[in-house]
Amino acid sequence: MPLEIRRSATVPPGWDDLARSRGCFYHESTWINGLAATLDYRVHWLTAHRGEALAGGVALAEVPGLLGGHRLVSFPFSFVAGPMGVDAPALFALGEGARDLATTTGARRVELKQLGDGQPLVPGYERSTRYSTYRVSTADGEAALWKRLHRTSTQQRIKKGEKAGVRVVEGKSEEDWLAMARLEEEVQRGHGAPAPPRRVFLELGRQLQEAGLADLYLAKVPDGSIAAGYVMFTGQREWVYAFSAADPKYVNEYRPIHVILWAGLQRAAARGITVDLGRTAPEQGSLAEFKQRWGSEAVPLSYDYFPGIGGLASRRRDGGVLSLATKVWSHLPRPVARMGSALYRYLG
Repeated sequence: MPLEIRRSATVPPGWDDLARSRGCFYHESTWINGLAATLDYRVHWLTAHRGEALAGGVALAEVPGLLGGHRLVSFPFSFVAGPMGVDAPALFALGEGARDLATTTGARRVELKQLGDGQPLVPGYERSTRYSTYRVSTADGEAALWKRLHRTSTQQRIKKGEKAGVRVVEGKSEEDWLAMARLEEEVQRGHGAPAPPRRVFLELGRQLQEAGLADLYLAKVPDGSIAAGYVMFTGQREWVYAFSAADPKYVNEYRPIHVILWAGLQRAAARGITVDLGRTAPEQGSLAEFKQRWGSEAVPLSYDYFPGIGGLASRRRDGGVLSLATKVWSHLPRPVARMGSALYRYLG
């Protein structure tokens, strides 16, 4: 039976069932609609059908450009959220549908983010495989996972933090989420990048938590101060290491990030859930090494662009204009950097 591509402005029937069988957390309609509402994106839902049977789908956001125009992205701030389908023809048809939608809406580019590198390339697209993601299997239990952690850089730092009295608590209140937002603002300023607007945490984060799709971990030192925060997105088939940030004055003595990340992995291991530590570019060698020391394995990502490769995700971080902008941003006064969160929606 031939495939038919349909377009909708709202969540199509059967979408979340498909997402939970063929997709990942970033395909969840709660995430897609929540992020779109928070950052004011228009979403196009494309679905592939054989008769009335749903065979695949992809959600595309219109991400505006600072100087006008827009891109179609699957999906902003979602490192893998490309077409999902029951078979290769459905995936291929969705890529064609996204290409046709770009022509219809006047988008200057389509960006499809997919896990793995085995998907056929749709005519008109160019593929970049510069990113990898790092995935931690917990299927063999907590004890086996602990043995895979790097002994000195990971196991010893977890033990050091626990011995120093770091306590992990689950954050739920608005005050807890605000603490996470403030930590993230400081860390992103140090990295030379705009931080997410606070409503990403105070509104979207809490919405996801209420839906059972996010956990907030806070690391507290013995005097009760919050030393670090960590957000885990909790899909049905896998969890995603979403945000983490630490107060620099506690890092060396307490190793709070190690303690809370281990707490999240322990919870995942109790359910046999794979944890995705997120994408890394080849020039981010130290970040890749950090993730590998948690027992993760690298998995390639395929980013397909129509009509050609472009945008911030395609550029190296250690040179050129992007590197210069990063250096300048890292020296901005805190109030100015926080105001810069208004730029965040353009970066998706």
